[in-house]
Amino acid sequence: MLSAARHGEPNRAGILILRVWLEASGALRIRMVSRTDVEAADLETASAATAEETLAYVRAWLERFATPGLP
Repeated sequence: MLSAARHGEPNRAGILILRVWLEASGALRIRMVSRTDVEAADLETASAATAEETLAYVRAWLERFATPGLP
């Protein structure tokens, strides 16, 4: 469950967007667009074809976001 910040604005905010669709063949496709800091200009994109690949990307992104000093 998501919770709101408890003491005003967060010190840092990131964004991770997943776009998911089925191709005509029925194959699953996922496109991920992210920033570990919404105030930064860098934008990372990645794609996946399985839930496992997507979950691995999301886990790695969350770890990067939660680790101070990592981009």
